[in-house]
Formats: sequence, C-alpha cells, structure tokens
Amino acid sequence: MKSYRITIKGRQYEVAVGDLSQSPVSVTVDGVDYQVELPDRGAPTPRTAAARPAVAPQPALPASPSGPASAPRPAVPASGGDGTVRALMPGRIISVSVSVGQSVTAGQTVLVMESMKMENTISATRDGTVTAVLVGEGDSVQHGQTLIEIEAR
Repeated sequence: MKSYRITIKGRQYEVAVGDLSQSPVSVTVDGVDYQVELPDRGAPTPRTAAARPAVAPQPALPASPSGPASAPRPAVPASGGDGTVRALMPGRIISVSVSVGQSVTAGQTVLVMESMKMENTISATRDGTVTAVLVGEGDSVQHGQTLIEIEAR
C-alpha cells in the first residue's frame, strides 16, 4: 500500500491506497478501511468539472456468516433552510437546471436525480443566489452529498 497525507478544505487525512490494477481497491483513510470501486479502464473519461469536492467512500462492512451486513444510513443533516441542497439517497444526476450566479426561489426545481429507478425532482431550499453547483449530468452521488449551495439574498 502507498501512503499519502492529503488536505481537503484545510483538514489533513492519512490515506493508504492498495493495488490500483484491480477493483475494488483497498483504501484506508485515518485508520478506517474502505473498498473503492474504480471505473472501467476502457470506459470514456467523464468530463472534467472545476473544483468538485472530494466525497468520502463508504466503509467496507465486515463479512457475516448469515450474509452481507446492512449498514445503517449515516446521519446527515437534511437539506434545509441553510441553502445547502443535499442528496437524500444515493443516485445519478439526470439534469441540472441552474447555474452559478442564478437567482432561485424556494421550491424551484434545481436538478433531477434518478434513484431506485425513479426520477426525483430536487428543489431549492430557500430564495437566493446559486453559489456552487457541485454535480453535473450523469454524476453518481452518495447519500448526504452536497449538490448545490444557495446563498440568501
């Protein structure tokens, strides 16, 4: 395993990464083990987006003799009046209908997300101006991941 010290938003992490020639890859972040799936090497590279936040992978669950263990969903603050729009479940972004600098009103559709084979319309959490769009069409998102940030007017 190769070890790295990385800094994300001012916080340092100790990261050890296993063999990158196979997937999943064993990754240890601050002593917590994860199994990280790598995209197909032959698949086209997704578009590059500026300043995407790092998303922590979910920890690997220990094997259970009675079958795979199910992990409780981590406690994540729900999207609310703070202007942060978060994914309430894992899924894939179908479309984003706002851009940075755009004015929005509470309840206005900001993106559409597919989860469990259903399309979910995600709305602005308050009136304001979009200050960050952290996802794009086709992106996979995790439960609790910040999708869009809105600053009050």
